[in-house]
Amino acid sequence: MSQTITKGIIASPGIRIGKAFVYQGNKIIIPKYMLRDSEIEAELQRYERAFQKTKKEIQSIQTQIASNLSKEMSDIFTSHLMVLEDPKVDEQARRKIREEKRNIEWIINDISIDLINSLSKIKDDYIRERIIDLSDISKRLIANLQKTHTTTLSDINEEVIVFAPDLTPSETALMNKTLILAFVTDKGGKTSHTSIMARALEIPAIVGTINTTSLVKNGDTVIVDAIHGKIIIDPTEAEIKEFRKAQKDFNKLEVELSKLTNLPAKTLDSEDIFIYGNIEIPEEKKIIKEHMAQGIGLFRSEFLFLNKSLPDEEYQFKEYKRVVEFFNPMPVTIRTIDVGGDKIYAYTREYKERNPFLGCRAIRFSLENPDMFKIQLRAILRASYYGNVKMMFPMITTVEEFLKARGFVEETMKELDHEGVPYDENIDIGLMIEVPSAIINADLLAKYADFFSIGTNDLVQYVLAVDRISEKIAYLYNPLNIAVLRLLRSVIQTSRENSTPISICGEIAGEPQYTMVLLGLGFRHLSMSPTYMYQVKKIIRSVRIAECEELVKTIMLLEDTHEIEEIVRQTFKEKFHEIQY
Repeated sequence: MSQTITKGIIASPGIRIGKAFVYQGNKIIIPKYMLRDSEIEAELQRYERAFQKTKKEIQSIQTQIASNLSKEMSDIFTSHLMVLEDPKVDEQARRKIREEKRNIEWIINDISIDLINSLSKIKDDYIRERIIDLSDISKRLIANLQKTHTTTLSDINEEVIVFAPDLTPSETALMNKTLILAFVTDKGGKTSHTSIMARALEIPAIVGTINTTSLVKNGDTVIVDAIHGKIIIDPTEAEIKEFRKAQKDFNKLEVELSKLTNLPAKTLDSEDIFIYGNIEIPEEKKIIKEHMAQGIGLFRSEFLFLNKSLPDEEYQFKEYKRVVEFFNPMPVTIRTIDVGGDKIYAYTREYKERNPFLGCRAIRFSLENPDMFKIQLRAILRASYYGNVKMMFPMITTVEEFLKARGFVEETMKELDHEGVPYDENIDIGLMIEVPSAIINADLLAKYADFFSIGTNDLVQYVLAVDRISEKIAYLYNPLNIAVLRLLRSVIQTSRENSTPISICGEIAGEPQYTMVLLGLGFRHLSMSPTYMYQVKKIIRSVRIAECEELVKTIMLLEDTHEIEEIVRQTFKEKFHEIQY
């Protein structure tokens, strides 16, 4: 009898049927022993040799990825090198050898566990997903210290679907895509480097399934439906037949949708819709441009702040500049850091935030730390000289907050003028609409902001008082709740009345089932990850604004969220039955 699993996150879309291969990775045994004084220097030298070997291995992976995929994707491993070469970590390891007289494997493992435990406590998917990067580096370093041979997925010599508790970016990067049909992991998220690599390799993947690896055995026939988020173990002949047809239909659809690449996102009644990309790290820029996005609607800058020490101006400037130049003359909207003290100082344990979602986060944290904030503002302004840059502040709640943040920009501009450093003097400065107060005060904020961008991920959370990563109340988190829809309609009306450009960059912008609703509400600028860009464009090119407005008019008369969901789902199914989603 077949078993269907529906938990998990679609990291890379596709449908595959094949034989399961359960990969447990390489278990590292950590030896623990004390050193004699006479052994300390030899231990330091052993550490140095393993350090250099690990560095060469990461550089080799970079070279291979640059050759097989792209320079942009290989840059993912630049962050690995930065963690490996972090002078504070290196100094701590050497100091502990001398002072504590413990063997280096023991020390490296403890340092890694401390960092991972700190990150694990943070309620932010993007930050927590860097845990696997840290684990990847420490395991590689310890394996080199022990001079052990590591079995990798590149050793596979037949077609399989990989199931694993987790996969590191380097394990994913070295996959043979002709043999590894798909992979499923118990851990992981959509923005992890492993997921990004899967999308670049075009290997279907479902991550974060919690316990799927324990339910499957080597050799089991499995179906991975990374369209609807299903995994079927030991499927029946009827199920295999059904999914072979679905796989064929999906591949046909992908070919058809790819033909839309160079066609405009224009409705049947000739309304222009603008599609932009959301970017987590610079390495994603190529795939976004290949999907013919019209720029970047949300450049999350948090990746810069994930190392043990805060990034300096020059490093930030170079990272912004390479994305800005790549898309020039298309716009790149850079959001200032949207993390809190609990995340920045998780590495040093100098700060603890009791309630991060309602605490000193996003623009509040930046305003509380003006030196750090101004370094980022200088870097963004300098990058603006090389293309079309927009600057955006996250989680603005009051006019005073926005004006204070804008005041820092003006102050920074004067400093750059004094130094003779060029920048775009007419740079647009806008804000994220993520909390109810910003919508209520939208008419006041419109007097000072050059544009609005709706962040629905947080907005839904704050409107409905729902922690969106809480499993117990996840069912309450729904962007089709009538309260959310009313607020979206309200802010659209306010933006029109004040001639303030508005876009939407939350997850719903990139989910095809919501496209008609967003068009009907009045959104014309959508920013999303590239996963469903083609599907969204297909929908845009197949509808008239009037029918989208009629759909919104219908659902706005309803009270029950489930009724609204059913109408939206049924409309989508009837009009776009060929789009598998």
